[in-house]
Amino acid sequence: MSVLDRFWEHDTLIQKTIEIESNLYDKIEYLSENVYDASISKIINACIDDLIEKENIKLYQKENDELFTKHSVLLRKNSLDNLYLLKEKYGISVYKLIHIAIKNVILELEEEGKL
Repeated sequence: MSVLDRFWEHDTLIQKTIEIESNLYDKIEYLSENVYDASISKIINACIDDLIEKENIKLYQKENDELFTKHSVLLRKNSLDNLYLLKEKYGISVYKLIHIAIKNVILELEEEGKL
């Protein structure tokens, strides 16, 4: 395995505006600014790729006080195409799948004590 295998191959980036739970976005922003040398969009893409690889589709109970805010992110075309395949397989919207992907990774990092 080459050290360069850590990077994605060049892919078309597609700008999407998505609603993300505010506290999850704050945690992604913290990771981007303080933990990883990666933009918010790259962290979200990594979350999506993790969901695609593991197909760990978990539905989370909605909190009554959740605030969702719109954010413009750059998504990799390949990841977005795979999200559409998961959408067809599970009948869950792409935006909800993105939210699930982010929440899965945030919960995993919290359990490991990394966040």
